[in-house]
Amino acid sequence: MKEKIEKILIDANVEFEFIPLPEDLAMDVPSHMKFYGDTMEHALATMIYKTENGFIAVSRRGDSKVNSKKLRESLGIKRLSFATEEDLASLGLTPGLVPPLGHSIPLYLDKKLLDVDYFYDGTGHKLFGLKMKTEDLLKVNSAKIGDFTAKEEHHTIERVLSGITPSGSTLHLGNYAGAVKPQFDLLEKGVESYYFVADLHALTTIQNREKLERCIISNVFDYIALGLDPQKGIYFRQSDVAEHSMLAIVLANYIPFGLTNRMHAFKDKLAKGVSKESINMGLFNYPILMAADILLYKPSGVPVGEDQRQHVEFARETARFFNIAHGETFPIPEPLIQEGNASKVVGTDGERKMSKSLGNIINIFDDEEVIRRQIVGSYTDPNRKHATDPGNVEGNPIFIYHDIVNDDKDEVENLKRRYREGKVGDVEVKEKLFEAHKRKFSEARRKRRDLENDIELAKEILEKGAEKARKVAKETMREVYRVVGITNKLSR
Repeated sequence: MKEKIEKILIDANVEFEFIPLPEDLAMDVPSHMKFYGDTMEHALATMIYKTENGFIAVSRRGDSKVNSKKLRESLGIKRLSFATEEDLASLGLTPGLVPPLGHSIPLYLDKKLLDVDYFYDGTGHKLFGLKMKTEDLLKVNSAKIGDFTAKEEHHTIERVLSGITPSGSTLHLGNYAGAVKPQFDLLEKGVESYYFVADLHALTTIQNREKLERCIISNVFDYIALGLDPQKGIYFRQSDVAEHSMLAIVLANYIPFGLTNRMHAFKDKLAKGVSKESINMGLFNYPILMAADILLYKPSGVPVGEDQRQHVEFARETARFFNIAHGETFPIPEPLIQEGNASKVVGTDGERKMSKSLGNIINIFDDEEVIRRQIVGSYTDPNRKHATDPGNVEGNPIFIYHDIVNDDKDEVENLKRRYREGKVGDVEVKEKLFEAHKRKFSEARRKRRDLENDIELAKEILEKGAEKARKVAKETMREVYRVVGITNKLSR
């Protein structure tokens, strides 16, 4: 396809640029525009739809969304649905890589694209993007211009949702910086916040009753101890709100197999040599349940790290599939991506993301001597042989951890300055970090010990949270059942 597009553009004598892309670049439009260093208004997204008259290609700007009702009316069609992966294959196209030219499918271009001078789009090849002038696109394809999109509004974040899958251990600094603190910051700003313990998701990896119970209780204790205020946020267990599973069953009927097949968790298992036959369906269906988790509460935003962006994009696509079929039922949630050190805290090995499975963590609730050993063993500047050598602060794990836990910012700046000048050693910097860790989490550690002796308090918080969550969840399911036709004349 790329070669065919290149020939069309050369023959038409128009200016264009093929831009090499990194192999690990995510397929979604925001990731591409971030790579290009440009805004969404200069993105061109082309989608293939199936109608009663055959396939059509629709191109829109990245900062707009197709209004399916307007599109049907402008084209005089009754049925409109996204082409499946099998449909695209039959057309010689690849999901996520559909270009605006080089194929014979009737193309409809939204007129808002004409308001920008240039755009970026795909070439049909994962490793190359296309940049060209908008006026030149009209010279090389026979697109019909229409008005069938609305600007994708980015509303003020009024409601957020976040799920926490209970793991086999208490929280570490990476969890705190990447998930806990950003969530609590939103809570303090007065944003309506829903937090749930994703105990159903945990079943994909934990199928031992005692271990699962231990992990769930540990997760709940951690969050309450760190300051989750049940008077400000709604905190509950996923399994206590049946509507999560009910909505997942409905949404599964609107999601193409290929979209689920491309999700990271499933592909990672295959890449590690695990056979498809041995992967449980819970892992494969994990993104569908996660989409239901999100859409059930119709949040404005979902706070996640960069490594979880794909799951929010999956939920957004799921909402679009459903809305095309049944009208604007679900608002499209925004991924609230954590930037900088908070998005991916490096582990104590100085190389990989902090992770319990890699053994490169600094815990929050472990015994003090365990935490001290984790800090003392942390990687610093490998080029610094003596305390009198000037050291590198940027990217140095110890100073990343100081920025996270040390609330004495004057002390942090003093340590950084002295480290750069070769006037302080690693031993002192690490000891200061240990003391800052104790100051930061001493109250949380005390609360957690109290909770271990008062599990009824945790149960009360979860029960009250579930009661509040159910009110919203039931209203969403009533609407979903009504628009799909499950609630009908036979219903009471």
